[in-house]
Amino acid sequence: MIAGLIPAAGHSRRMGRPKLLLPLRETTVLEHVLAAVRLAAVDDILVVVAPEMDELARIASAAHAHVLRLAADTPDMRATCLHGLAWIEDHFHLEPDDGWLLLPADHPTVRPDVVRALVAAAQEDADKTIIVPTYAGRRGHPTWLRWSHVGAIRALPPHQGLNAYIRTQTLHTRELSWQSDEILRDLNTPEDYQRLLQPEH
Repeated sequence: MIAGLIPAAGHSRRMGRPKLLLPLRETTVLEHVLAAVRLAAVDDILVVVAPEMDELARIASAAHAHVLRLAADTPDMRATCLHGLAWIEDHFHLEPDDGWLLLPADHPTVRPDVVRALVAAAQEDADKTIIVPTYAGRRGHPTWLRWSHVGAIRALPPHQGLNAYIRTQTLHTRELSWQSDEILRDLNTPEDYQRLLQPEH
């Protein structure tokens, strides 16, 4: 089984409204992300949303994703992910060799083919329990991990995030070279959004 975890809590309003609700072609940023993961045949997708984000919850439900509405805001993405991992464990009872996909919701240029490539790489190379796409030597998103890492993630010291943990797992990680920088692009500024709206060539 493969579960998709999409943290969608804590995203700022620097662009006048929650950035995951910004229009992107015919839909929204969140809908683009969900569609890409769904087209890659991920078994179940969980979107974790902040308490007040009714519209994000509605969009995720309409896209047939599971929704976890937090009881309170979280201080960072790691805390959001821990809530999501607990929900996945309670509902799906994953085994250590099962996989889960971590994809922050503000990566709207993600495509189904990169998700499929990560899953295929994990199946080809059973000795590696983390698969990370790279472009020009830089790591991007999404990241595929075996469920066996969840215990260590939960035990991390408070100041350490998931990216820092993944960087310590060199022997267990395969870097998958990708052909474009789409895996690096996120949505943090108005300039990022304007670039996202440019016509594709």
